[in-house]
Amino acid sequence: MNSYDDLDDSEPDYDGYDGRVAGFRSDDGRRRRSRRGRALTKLLVLLVVLAALLGGGIYAVGSLIPRIGGSTAAKDYPGPGTGSVEVRVGFGDSATDIATSLHKAGVIASTRAFVSVARADPRAEQIQPGAYQLARQMSAREAFLALLDPANNRLRLTITEGETVQQVLKDLSKRMGVPVATYEAIVRGPAGKLDLPSYANGLVEGYLFPDTYLLDPRASPAETLQMFIGEFSDKAAGLGLESGAARLGLTPAQVVIVASILEKEVRNPPEYPMAARVIYNRLADPKDFPTLGMDSTTRYAENNYEGPLTQSQLTSDNPYNTRKIKGLPPGPISNPGELALNSALNPAAGSWNYFVSMPNGQTKFATTEQEFEQLLAEYHAAGGTAGG
Repeated sequence: MNSYDDLDDSEPDYDGYDGRVAGFRSDDGRRRRSRRGRALTKLLVLLVVLAALLGGGIYAVGSLIPRIGGSTAAKDYPGPGTGSVEVRVGFGDSATDIATSLHKAGVIASTRAFVSVARADPRAEQIQPGAYQLARQMSAREAFLALLDPANNRLRLTITEGETVQQVLKDLSKRMGVPVATYEAIVRGPAGKLDLPSYANGLVEGYLFPDTYLLDPRASPAETLQMFIGEFSDKAAGLGLESGAARLGLTPAQVVIVASILEKEVRNPPEYPMAARVIYNRLADPKDFPTLGMDSTTRYAENNYEGPLTQSQLTSDNPYNTRKIKGLPPGPISNPGELALNSALNPAAGSWNYFVSMPNGQTKFATTEQEFEQLLAEYHAAGGTAGG
């Protein structure tokens, strides 16, 4: 009968596996335990030594990093900078592209500083293409904020609803470096230079559509103006200007004139279609309203947009004085936007014949002359002035 030792020796000893030899050793149990103990002791010593070496190495490397590499912070200027330099931002430029342009122009100290600011601020997506007037040696943060300000973008032009052609030309001249007189000459004689709608009767006023544009410095003055006119034509087609005017018994030009008056007479969106109805009601009742009586048309002719109109201005014989002439003035008095054009095409239903623009900016409407007198009294009590 076999003993337990014999049985033990007859079984393979997995603890005695020697990776250098393909097999197992068959030593007695005591020798196996002795070897295991010595091996475990050596292993523990080895681990302690390795830990000490690794710890010391990490400390040594960590202590050397500042000495070898210096500070890891990106270089940056401390303040808003001085002087002036132009930097271009192109379509599709990334934060890195913009940073490179800024760095080459001497605006920022390093591209890393700007990219870090841009990536941390979601407004970076709002930076528009254009030519920006910036200072030299700005902090990355100051440069980033300057690029977000449309006023610094020389090639970004916004035509505001109700602006006149003269106002647009002045702003355009500043941004493009072209004399105002050059643009004025084109506007005065647009034939052969500008492609105006056939119903514009050769007038540019009213047909520079309010919007925000990116100007092309390579474009001629006429090409730049044509861009604004082209936008008007596209918008007019979308609104159905010609068919809508015919439905009202008006020409497209007359609708544009009404829209241009709305831009100067009222401020709040709900008031636009109501004021359009007042104009149409007066035009339809020449007995009670022989003239339109809109001071805004006289202001346009007199170029007087501040303070009360004088008596001589209110009685002048200029063709835009709708206190004296019958019907609509001969042309638009501003460049109307989509709201005004749409309101002129779709006036509100109502019997109003009067409106008064209050000093607080609100417009109030009346049907009868008595109601109108009450509104006038309210206007003056609130600080309004005659002819205002």
